[in-house]
Amino acid sequence: MSAVETNQWASARSILGLRPIWVPEEDQDRLASYVKYDQIYWNEPTQFALRVLDGELPLYIPNARTIVDTTAYYILKGLSLTMKDGNVQSKKILEDFLKREAFYSRFHTAKASGVARGDYVFHLTADPKKAAGVKLSLNSVDPSIVFPIYDEDIPDKMIGCHLAQQYTKPEDPLGATYVRRLTYRLKEVDGKRRVTRSEGIYKLDPKWYGPTPELVKTVIPEGLLDERITAIPIYWFKNLDWEGQDFGSSELRGFESILQQVSQGATDVAAALALEGLGVYATDGGRPVDNAGVESDWEVAPGRVMEVPSGSYFRRVEGVGSITPATDNINYLESKLREASSLSDVALGRVDVQTAQSGIALAIKFLPTLAKVEQRDNEGKDKLTQLFYDWKTWYEVFEGVTITGDITPEIGDKLPQNRTERINELNNMYDRKLITGQYYRDEMTKLGYIFPADIQSQLDAEAQKAAEAAAAAAPPNLQQNAIDAATGNKPPPAGGGMAEKAAKENQSNNKNRVNESNGTEAGS
Repeated sequence: MSAVETNQWASARSILGLRPIWVPEEDQDRLASYVKYDQIYWNEPTQFALRVLDGELPLYIPNARTIVDTTAYYILKGLSLTMKDGNVQSKKILEDFLKREAFYSRFHTAKASGVARGDYVFHLTADPKKAAGVKLSLNSVDPSIVFPIYDEDIPDKMIGCHLAQQYTKPEDPLGATYVRRLTYRLKEVDGKRRVTRSEGIYKLDPKWYGPTPELVKTVIPEGLLDERITAIPIYWFKNLDWEGQDFGSSELRGFESILQQVSQGATDVAAALALEGLGVYATDGGRPVDNAGVESDWEVAPGRVMEVPSGSYFRRVEGVGSITPATDNINYLESKLREASSLSDVALGRVDVQTAQSGIALAIKFLPTLAKVEQRDNEGKDKLTQLFYDWKTWYEVFEGVTITGDITPEIGDKLPQNRTERINELNNMYDRKLITGQYYRDEMTKLGYIFPADIQSQLDAEAQKAAEAAAAAAPPNLQQNAIDAATGNKPPPAGGGMAEKAAKENQSNNKNRVNESNGTEAGS
């Protein structure tokens, strides 16, 4: 890779430090950037050098953590995996798998680190020796140990993948370093696409990733996975994708110099305040001497009287009159950081009550953040759909159970809802019989309300009791009307049963009169 090549790590290249020389040259900047962006996120002193005065310490401002944490919070916020049109067994299998693998917590942890580094990766594996129902595993892996192999003719098509880590054999007395490498490759067999897998321990030299690596020990001999498995089980998530780049970009990409300048400015202000408190002094006299005539340091302390040679002066130098220009510059740089990273005031929680209560105003102010994460939401859902489509195949292969239904990732609302307004909407729709009781409860559950599983049975039982009580209190000829009114089957007739009978008789008599009148006119 050319030293001047522009890629997603170019802006950090000047502060990367040592590159890992045991990996391919084209991956050295990538791995070094992962380490550097971790350092910046965790606000480590090794992230970059700052100018300091003797005796002072650099001051690092944790703006990077604000950018990363806020962005990660809104990407795929409220993620849930649902199975549509699946049978009860399939839904139970998916639910148990997600719980056993702690998928949601692992995914959101990997996502947060991926926002800082630029990439995060999941690896689907199976162990046939495990008990039935627990043979599959889904784990996040450090992207720095993953080395994709791309097709030479189709640059963005992955045809293989190494998972490689440096390894020291315990039995080796010299402590030599090797590489433990798990490799997947796509291969065409009898006109069908197949996936091979192999694992071994290799010497660093000749290059473990080259065409002729030296194998030291075979861990898993190369073999074909089941013919139903046609995709490499490595799922690469990019934080920020860009046309023509195989890897993602860190959320901190391009902000390194601004982050450094903000911390440098804060360090300078702290140093200026320290000097202003201690003071800087000037004299045209020589250094003080002790009784033996040996020069010593000046001692400036409360209550101490210092003697200076006759005709000399000793005075305090005027220090910084105001730090306002410096702090204004820091505030300006931080505002540009927030603006460039699309961190709206709403995303940072800096919004007044009036705006918070206005759904439209809140949404408009949130648009910059929404625009940033919307595409990443779509890409993340697409990758998760692919992952769990393959998971169904793996489950069938290794567990012998066919999973029915489509597994769909869904995300929640980015902004909190106004509960009062939402409840009023639901009440109005329910009163107008536009929604069912079940839909009403489903929507209320999203607002945090919890209903017992047998809530409908409880409501039916209460209605039946009310009907029986109403029937017992009503006259015999009105008991059925009371039951119908209490259970909601049909509204009771006005005036009771006798009135209803009288109305029917009157309607019949009127009809007879009309028929007689029509018959007379017809015969005349």
